[in-house]
Amino acid sequence: MNDVERIAIRTPFQIGRVNCYAITRGGLTLIDPGPLTDDAYTELTDGLEALGYTTEDVDRVLITHPHIDHFGLADRVRNESGATICAHRDAVDVLADPTANFEREQAFFRPYLASVGVPEQLLETVITLPESYNRFREPVAVDRSLAEGDEIVLDETTTLEAIHTPGHAPASVCFLDRERKSAFTGDHVMADISPNPLLTLEPGTTDQRTRSLPDYLAALERIATEDVTTGYGGHREIVPDIAARVEEILAHHDKRSDRVSKILDDDGPLTPYEVMNREFPDLPATETFAGMSEIIGHLDVLEDAGRVERIENGPSVRYTLTEE
Repeated sequence: MNDVERIAIRTPFQIGRVNCYAITRGGLTLIDPGPLTDDAYTELTDGLEALGYTTEDVDRVLITHPHIDHFGLADRVRNESGATICAHRDAVDVLADPTANFEREQAFFRPYLASVGVPEQLLETVITLPESYNRFREPVAVDRSLAEGDEIVLDETTTLEAIHTPGHAPASVCFLDRERKSAFTGDHVMADISPNPLLTLEPGTTDQRTRSLPDYLAALERIATEDVTTGYGGHREIVPDIAARVEEILAHHDKRSDRVSKILDDDGPLTPYEVMNREFPDLPATETFAGMSEIIGHLDVLEDAGRVERIENGPSVRYTLTEE
């Protein structure tokens, strides 16, 4: 696509810089303006200044998904420009009160993680650790909520189509420019990162977790069938061939599912926490939730394929291979 500039913005998170895309066709559009920090704001304004713009020139802000490294500056940009903020409809409530959403997740995942084997002495660390991110959680009111297939018209030659791609987050969307065979993929497809579909609550519920990895894999296969080639990912470099990158990610997850199956074959039945410790023996406590999301995701995939089954004993859950 012509008239697209990438502004790589510093974040305070382990992932490193996040990509904000400035589209200068049909006014000024920003996709994922970055986290709510002074450093990020400075880098965003410096990047826009290099293009001949200021935040006051922004016409619209598009959010690919409601993770704090992507949306934090959206409200500040709107206050300075009057820009329209667009996000998927499942992101609206999360963005409107991210702290309340986090508290709902804490209430659900405390007993859930205990049921899948996380020890009590570790559980409190896992549940409370994200509270350190509260200073980055400012409410954002969405002006236009998007559903599958909704179009954002930039000018007479440029239309972005919203494609719902749940998995990494339930409200994840990719923005497709079919005319130029490109897509802004957020964290759904990236050049050298295989995103972890984190566990979260199903939108609109307080007692049902997502099956994030099966959702993610299905959405991957779906975007690979679209007639787009170039991917503008949320981190790192541009993806030159979306379909080829999707094949690599699918192969990565196939191998991980096979390893989880072998762990159960060797030592099962096991709790998901026990499986995680065998697959990631040196995982720090700060990464436990991500590790559990990964393992439970693959157990979901294997369960859907009929390769494993759950054994429920009161509140505790273990998994075993399905008998041939």
